[in-house]
Amino acid sequence: MKFGMNISGVFRRDLNFPLSLFTDTATLSEELGYDGYFIPDHYNQPRTNDCVEPFTTLAYIAAKTNRIKLGTIVNPIPRYFPPQLAKIIAHLDHLSEGRVIPGFGAGWNPDEFYTYAPQQAWESPRVRVERTIEGTRLILKLWTEEKTTFEGKYYSVKDAILEPKPLQKPHPPVWSGSSGEYMLRMTAKYFDGWMPSNWRWTNSGDTEAKNYRRRVEELRGYLREYGRDENKFTFGVQGGATDSAGLVEAYREAGCNYYIAFIGDYTPAQGYPFSFYPHQYLDLARRFAKEVMPSFT
Repeated sequence: MKFGMNISGVFRRDLNFPLSLFTDTATLSEELGYDGYFIPDHYNQPRTNDCVEPFTTLAYIAAKTNRIKLGTIVNPIPRYFPPQLAKIIAHLDHLSEGRVIPGFGAGWNPDEFYTYAPQQAWESPRVRVERTIEGTRLILKLWTEEKTTFEGKYYSVKDAILEPKPLQKPHPPVWSGSSGEYMLRMTAKYFDGWMPSNWRWTNSGDTEAKNYRRRVEELRGYLREYGRDENKFTFGVQGGATDSAGLVEAYREAGCNYYIAFIGDYTPAQGYPFSFYPHQYLDLARRFAKEVMPSFT
């Protein structure tokens, strides 16, 4: 079982949330033995617009760390032009000496799409899912082919060159955060890991521990169907930094091999899960490493 730390990508000035906390949490997580450090990707967030751009932040953190993996949960593919995103991630992979784990999804916040997406529109779930899969396919081709020609429904390139290629071969592992039936199948076909959330307030129950095993078995079946090696696939869960060792064990028994502890920066009075003040972040990272992680080494 591997463990990661994920802290909110929202920079709340009204909570005296210092940008240095991102680096401080990352370096501490590396010292404590976490395998990975992740931040979300949002340009507009409900209740606040003080959002951190993930890749410049991770590039800075890469210079301050040596071992810990660095990733996103998740980049909304339809909010990007995929070839540019491919270049950004490849460059970060070199800056970090091969430590990048990007996560891809379809997006859920309309406001940031109206402002930042190339199409400046909030499209239907079907279109966003199609863009996500097509964009992922194009990114993988750009990372692995000398020259890429791609004619899709939404994206097209001719004799496109992306150099230097990512340091990790054949490419950085790409994780999916989606739990829908179609996206689960596409996750098995194109992705290297699955990282749903067990947050009770955001899901329909399919990713809770009692049902997680069923979803893992579905994924394994799809992986075999597409000729993928399930032993090289990451079955993950994004939980909370206050989750108990018993809850983590329930997911481990159901097939999880990577557990991410999330810390959010919303005020506790608002009632969101894993909601803590900035001065609590480092202690929470220490507590999870001390009270939970040793049970799985």
